Amino acid sequence: MVYFHEIDVNKFLTEYWQKKPLLIRQALPDFVNALTADELAGLSMEEEIESRLVFETPEKAPHWHLKRGPFVAKDFKTLPETHWTLLVQGVDRFIPEVTQMLDYFNFIPQWRVDDVMISYAVEHGSVGPHYDNYDVFLYQAQGKRKWSLTTKHCRADNYLPGIELRIMQQFLTEEEYILEEGDMLYLPPHVGHYGIAIGNDCMTYSFGYRSYQSQELLDSFADYSAEKKRPGLLYEDPDWTVNQGSAEIPRQAWLNAKKLLQTVIDDENNLQHWFGCFVTQLDQQAETLLPIPLAEEEMIDIGLFTRQLSEGEGMIRNASCRFAYLVNAQESRLNLFINGDEWPDKDVSPALIKLVSNHRLLTNTALLPFLNREQDLAFLFKLWQLQWLELID
Repeated sequence: MVYFHEIDVNKFLTEYWQKKPLLIRQALPDFVNALTADELAGLSMEEEIESRLVFETPEKAPHWHLKRGPFVAKDFKTLPETHWTLLVQGVDRFIPEVTQMLDYFNFIPQWRVDDVMISYAVEHGSVGPHYDNYDVFLYQAQGKRKWSLTTKHCRADNYLPGIELRIMQQFLTEEEYILEEGDMLYLPPHVGHYGIAIGNDCMTYSFGYRSYQSQELLDSFADYSAEKKRPGLLYEDPDWTVNQGSAEIPRQAWLNAKKLLQTVIDDENNLQHWFGCFVTQLDQQAETLLPIPLAEEEMIDIGLFTRQLSEGEGMIRNASCRFAYLVNAQESRLNLFINGDEWPDKDVSPALIKLVSNHRLLTNTALLPFLNREQDLAFLFKLWQLQWLELID
């Protein structure tokens, strides 16, 4: 859990989350850095990992430059001594120790998590002044960084033209902080920030959260509704009056369309099922990283699976998977959503659904009570077959 010092989690959520920045000194007392700079550079050489190098040439325009990975050793040997930053995206999907760090933030729903990005910068390294459309916790894992913040001119038309990076052209500093190792800065969406490394070996973990554009929601809901093909809902216009011309679209016509669309949106059962699928949908990288289900020759029978589970350490969730559930008050059960789909089996114990959804690591002790119930055992067996849950030896 994040150590908020003088405030508690409830105060953070009510007064800061998506409202204003918060500096948290020594926020994660038991944090252990999971990667060295060389190991981070090694990740950036992998084909399946998204990475970037941002470097600045203060004396030569354009001042900001972007290079995308994967990189090779030569790319690092030719870098200048100062003014560059390496950024590696989605590290939590590859390094288990980083995945576990997300548990620090369990006071925010897991389905809101996007990924963990780790950056390494040398003296004066920065990605420039910019703002994001999402919430982020910036944890100083190593070295020092100066952060300048602003709420002014954080809009789409305020950027430097002619470069690939979205760097703010106008940046009027309102607050400044120096973060040392162990400090963390929370930023809500649309707060401009400009971080500059003080000295070498500056490493920052960015715990980022998903944001949803209205168009993204509309497109997803429309696709979901089209797939479900609900019968009986038709556009109706029983209230015609004489028009000025045969091509005129009267006000009542589009109001009738609005009424029909509102009827679809007001179906809370349909909306809940769509939203559960939507928030657990995997991004493109995570989709490609999903494990291949066990082949028939790799399978064991459910009896041997039960023995191995009983005698082992438990199970662990694959880092690319997303689990969430909704309370179905009408049917007095939970609806489970995994990786963009609703789980079809309705007979799984609610307590087991909560356990596998809320915890990435499932201990043997926590799982044992469910092994005597056939439906629950079959559920765990299926998740293991898919390799969404893996046995811990």
